[in-house]
Amino acid sequence: MRLLIVILMLIVLFPQPAEALWKTNLEMHVIDVGQADSIYIELSNGKNILIDSGDEHDGPKVVSYLQKRGIEEIDYLIASHPHHDHIGSMDAIFESFEIDRIYMPSVKYHTTYYKRLMRLVDEFGVEQIEAKTGVKEKLARNIKMEFLAPLRKKYKSLNDHSAVLKIDHGKKSILLMADAGMASENEVVKRLDDEKIDVLKVAHHGANTGTSNGLLKKANPDFAVISVGRKNKYGYPSKEVLKRLKTHNVQVFRTDKLGTIIMKSDGKSVRFFTEFHQS
Repeated sequence: MRLLIVILMLIVLFPQPAEALWKTNLEMHVIDVGQADSIYIELSNGKNILIDSGDEHDGPKVVSYLQKRGIEEIDYLIASHPHHDHIGSMDAIFESFEIDRIYMPSVKYHTTYYKRLMRLVDEFGVEQIEAKTGVKEKLARNIKMEFLAPLRKKYKSLNDHSAVLKIDHGKKSILLMADAGMASENEVVKRLDDEKIDVLKVAHHGANTGTSNGLLKKANPDFAVISVGRKNKYGYPSKEVLKRLKTHNVQVFRTDKLGTIIMKSDGKSVRFFTEFHQS
């Protein structure tokens, strides 16, 4: 009885930290939004990240997916770049969730989707942070995110303005390439040094405008995820990219083949779960 009282007193006097290092887990959900992008990242400390919203008709699916998981607030919203297949449903996100802050590259695009997003940011009073090389956020004791791109203010292609994000979780790393092309990819490769990337989100739905041998050699990923539409008119992912991934012994997960792809990490290992879609 005395021992039990002593233990209880120790718990009261010296409570365990709310977020123990070994208990901070991460889940990444690459939501199947066809020929578009939307990635949800959930941390076990309660923080939520949403990268892109899919195309203009994907809002109901993305909102429903998040709401089913009990999400009411998005701590970090990232608009990787202004193309409609990435920001087309941002209005649904703003209208359905409380947004703490939004990260966007400093590039303007004269489309209805971009103008609407900027109006929403202003109307809802959301803090806007420029997504660019070197911007970092500590998400947990053993989880941090860092933007590796864009490095420059001007690129010939809008895709090269993409916010490329690296997330480090304990011993594991994730590299999310958005739609970055070779101009940006070459700059990202230089910033990677010799650090290994465990999971690569392949750029631009698997288009042969990136995912070079140089990137795959430097990053040396074990897994790759491709967000791509079934039987899309572009023929993505390209045969060349798939061949390079195979040559580098990268296991590939595709939303057009498997539906929404979920990766779970405890900082020491990663596991994948998929939703099978019949064609």
